[in-house]
Formats: sequence, C-alpha cells, structure tokens
Amino acid sequence: MFLARTIFAMVLLLILSSCAQSGLQIGYSVNLCCPGNYSQYRTYSLESQEMPGFLQEYVASEFNVAIQERGLVRNDNNADVAIKLIYRHINLNPEQETIDPFERRTEMDVTLRYVATILVEIYETNSGAQVWSGQINRIHNVYPGEYMHEDRAKPAFLATFRELLANYPTI
Repeated sequence: MFLARTIFAMVLLLILSSCAQSGLQIGYSVNLCCPGNYSQYRTYSLESQEMPGFLQEYVASEFNVAIQERGLVRNDNNADVAIKLIYRHINLNPEQETIDPFERRTEMDVTLRYVATILVEIYETNSGAQVWSGQINRIHNVYPGEYMHEDRAKPAFLATFRELLANYPTI
C-alpha cells in the first residue's frame, strides 16, 4: 500500500510539474474542452463542494470575476451552465493522512506536504452534459493550522483562474 501511494504521489508530481504554471506557483490545466454549444451559454450558476470554509467565499469571488470576463453572467436560479468548484486534497506523506492541515495543532512539529486542487467542472443545465473542465493545483509545505495569507492568495487565485479560462470560448 505504501509503495502504491508513493508511486501515485510521484506520478502526480510529474503531471503537475508538466502543467502550465503561473508566476504565482499555482499550476493549472484544462481537462476537457470544448464539446459544448458555447454561443448559447449566457448565464451560469456556481456551487462549491468540499471547499474549506476559509477558502469558499474569496475563491468563489475571484472565480466569478474571471468567468464574467469570458462573457457569462451569474444567475443561480436560471442558468445555461452549472459550474462546480470542487476542492481536493492529496497528502504527499502517507503517514500524515490522518492529520487535518486546517486544524490548528500546537503540539505538532511536523511539516505537512500536500497538493491542494480546485477542480472546475461546467455542465449544461438542460442536458447535464459536462462541457468544460479544468483545475488549479498548488503543492503546500505547511504546519498544521498555519495561517493563509489572503492578501497574497486572492490575486494569485484570480490570475490563475484567468489563465485557466483563457481558452474558454467567449460569447
């Protein structure tokens, strides 16, 4: 089991290192493009899944700016496409899998290494078909419960979402 996790972590690191990188150390990749009828998409709804509470509001805010720059208008009640922002977390040290990196633990003197991923999935609301997907990733080396510096993170998220969506078809 340890060997399988180690191999998985190494493959993941290789994939992430081959992804495009912003100057802000957040990687991104487009996973699915472009089977949709983008000229008909005018509105979107936005939903977060499994997003840590401290990230949820400003990640959604920065994503809204980036997607609206592509010509879409948010309308959670009557949207052409439904967008999901899904948080994923992969520990790079298998022996640390039970440690929550967001829980403040002063008794621990350990550095956690993990990959934080926000998966962006876009679905047509009429058909339910997935029409676009991408993700942003960052490798973290932190102490459990270490404070995240929002002033630096907000512009980094916005810049990376803009880069991720650069090839999203505009209307």
